[in-house]
Amino acid sequence: MNGFILAGGKSSRMGRDKALLDWHGRPLVAHMVQVLETATDEVRVVGRDPLPDRVPGRGPLSGIATALEVSSTDANLILAVDLPFLTKDFLLYFRSQIETSSRRLLACKIGSHFPLCLGVRKTLLPAIERLLSSKDRSLYAWIAGSDAEILSEPQLRTAGFEASIFRNLNTPEDYERGNSGSDW
Repeated sequence: MNGFILAGGKSSRMGRDKALLDWHGRPLVAHMVQVLETATDEVRVVGRDPLPDRVPGRGPLSGIATALEVSSTDANLILAVDLPFLTKDFLLYFRSQIETSSRRLLACKIGSHFPLCLGVRKTLLPAIERLLSSKDRSLYAWIAGSDAEILSEPQLRTAGFEASIFRNLNTPEDYERGNSGSDW
């Protein structure tokens, strides 16, 4: 299974490149690569050299399409760069769910949100490419309107994972709280 970190966003709410934020002494993107390496066979970063988004400025679906285009595996684990609280145990669990799912898309639903932590089969590439040429490129709408297998908060809790692992770093305040170890 290939792993991909999406790191091509504008980071507009953060005000600076999230991927380069210091995360306990190293860039956030390096932390995310190291965590994802524990659960996948190969990890690549999408959205910057040497693998820029094929269609820049089109949001996370463009990054997902780029990942699927270059992936050498059918099943892929795709994460946003700003989810530093994901753990090795969760990613190994999520990988096993991807491997056993009969669906082409696996997502977690936390409250009313779908964190950008997805299991995506390469066979979804044509459908994503069609979405990229439309006006509605919402990741939420794509997941909600698909036949995705959705892992709910109660399911994740039963498996031993709290929703707090999906906290992301969108603003300077999120970053300060998360990097200092403060509770949210």
